[in-house]
Amino acid sequence: MGVRGVCAGFQASRQRGRVPMAIDPEELVTLKNHGTMKLRSAVARTMMLLPQERKRAKIVRKGEPAVLKFEQIKDLAAQWEFVPSQ
Repeated sequence: MGVRGVCAGFQASRQRGRVPMAIDPEELVTLKNHGTMKLRSAVARTMMLLPQERKRAKIVRKGEPAVLKFEQIKDLAAQWEFVPSQ
């Protein structure tokens, strides 16, 4: 795949709301209703919530994207190998 194909894939990924892969897990963020913590901890905590709470979870950060919704958090959890509780 050429450079153009890679860039097109990245653009398509961003358009679907996916999180870029280069997010720092040590970044300080706020997990709505749970306080300030490192991004890795916020993702792990989100994945431990009950399913209905998990779907409403939001992580607020200073970088782009500024708000991570559940689908984006789930993508990070998969990337970092966190498994949701049942």
